Amino acid sequence: MKNKALTLSSMSSPHIVGESTTREIMKWVLITLAPIVLISGFFFGWRVYMLYLIAIVTAQMCEFIWFKWTDKPLTWDLSAIVTAVLLTMNLPPSAPWYFPMLGAAFAIIVVKEFFGGLGYNFLNPALGGRALLVGLFFSDMFKISWPNPPFGRLSPDVVSQATPLAILKEQQTLTNHELVQAFFGNIGGRIGETCSVLILLAAIILLKKKIIQYHIPVIIVATVALGAWLFGESAGLASWQTVLGHLLSGGLLLGAVFMATDYASSPANKLGECLFAFGIGVLILVFRFLGPTNEGVSYAILTMNCATPLIDRLLRRRVLGEPGNRIINAKLKR
Repeated sequence: MKNKALTLSSMSSPHIVGESTTREIMKWVLITLAPIVLISGFFFGWRVYMLYLIAIVTAQMCEFIWFKWTDKPLTWDLSAIVTAVLLTMNLPPSAPWYFPMLGAAFAIIVVKEFFGGLGYNFLNPALGGRALLVGLFFSDMFKISWPNPPFGRLSPDVVSQATPLAILKEQQTLTNHELVQAFFGNIGGRIGETCSVLILLAAIILLKKKIIQYHIPVIIVATVALGAWLFGESAGLASWQTVLGHLLSGGLLLGAVFMATDYASSPANKLGECLFAFGIGVLILVFRFLGPTNEGVSYAILTMNCATPLIDRLLRRRVLGEPGNRIINAKLKR
């Protein structure tokens, strides 16, 4: 190490020497997202690729302009592209072209850079951009019916169907055929949330590469599964079809794997991460069963992002001299 120069990045401490770089981590996240991007165009029409492109270009331009304006060295760490892709995956397939532009600009400039850049943002940028769009265009972001795949054309604006979560709220269960469709993605929904099999495959790769750890997604999924079993049907304990329907529908898997595991906006220790994940699962159940939109993954994650500083403070490791050792504290004060 004495012959190596250690360059501290602009990211928050602690700084640990390791083989993985931010660019390497983001590269693998993009690799696992790529199949989901490709299949979304097959299901929802080639027009969604334009939405991805608009979001990526906007995010990169905003980051470039911000770094030039603040005289910071520009680092192409790929994090802006990851934010843009995840934001687009949370949009309805029929979203107009300015949705990804507005959402990506807000995500990069306000949610990320206003708070110091990568590593300092306390909210997930992609979900922050989505929250802005929900506030501005609620009826367009939460449609009663959604485009029905597959589409062999440019735009998916004609045929539509209810999402599995809407079906669950009406009839309280899904048929075996509907569950199979939900697993492979041949259902209505947002651009990147429908193909559960590819999201699970991405999770396996990210776990294998040690980019994410298992306890956050597992606890979120387990909490929702338990809640759906207990409260999913009014007549009593829910059937396995109802429980599986809640797990495969909506943005649960996408949020649990790619957004709840965000390093900057999740707690710093394992116990805190477990509490964080459990809180997300409980809030998802509250939003799904008591809310008006049948969904709640994004706002559950954003709410627990806001609680992360408190969790870190309550569960931080005590060091020598902190309350609990009054003699040392008294000596230090002298």
